[in-house]
Amino acid sequence: MKTVRTSIIATMILAIISLAACKKNNSSSVVASGSSKLSFQMKATNANLANLPADSTSVIAGLTWTAGTANVGKFAFEARRNGVSINIFSNNLTNVDLFALTPLQTYVTLDTGVYKEIEITAFLEGTADTVPPLKLSGTFTNDSSKVVPIEFDLSGKAIVKVEQHNIDISGTTDYTALLDMQLDRITKGITADDLNKATLTNGSIIISKTSNITLYWKMRANITRCGWGEFREHHKDHD
Repeated sequence: MKTVRTSIIATMILAIISLAACKKNNSSSVVASGSSKLSFQMKATNANLANLPADSTSVIAGLTWTAGTANVGKFAFEARRNGVSINIFSNNLTNVDLFALTPLQTYVTLDTGVYKEIEITAFLEGTADTVPPLKLSGTFTNDSSKVVPIEFDLSGKAIVKVEQHNIDISGTTDYTALLDMQLDRITKGITADDLNKATLTNGSIIISKTSNITLYWKMRANITRCGWGEFREHHKDHD
């Protein structure tokens, strides 16, 4: 009986020692974790950004875009962290006013780490043929010095994609990814003479899938690479 009791006590002691060892090992493997918020903003500009290749733009004298909306179905953040591909999507963002002083934004949460080979993509999608994926409007002063309204209506789906430099997510700083639609890039391959010769609809230049079709397909082909991007960082809890 004494032998059995001694065996039970010894077994209990071994179990306690094993449990203590496990707790010690687990605590030593805990890694400090955190996350940061990455917000997406999208806007448009008529300005010709200095760091864009000269042959990627087309400045048309007399053309000024003054309003625009993009129906953004989602943003995608693609990168590599520690050699692993990361794909994160932010959905349900629609009707972005591209000329708003404070563009509508959405965000995702990123775990800490260094993100490389970054690509950010905005997916432009129409809704029930009533809201186009992208609509731009403005004015064009023709060779007779007459100011003519101009409108671009995109059909179907399209993407705007930009590449970004590396970011180090520390958990102490949030970021905003600004995707700027460079409108001079959308009109690459089009000249003022092309607009002077464009067909007018009720006194306006309408560039769409059914009107001024050659100009439409040129602009549509430029959309994917019309973007320019940058990261802006700010401390948490501050705008």
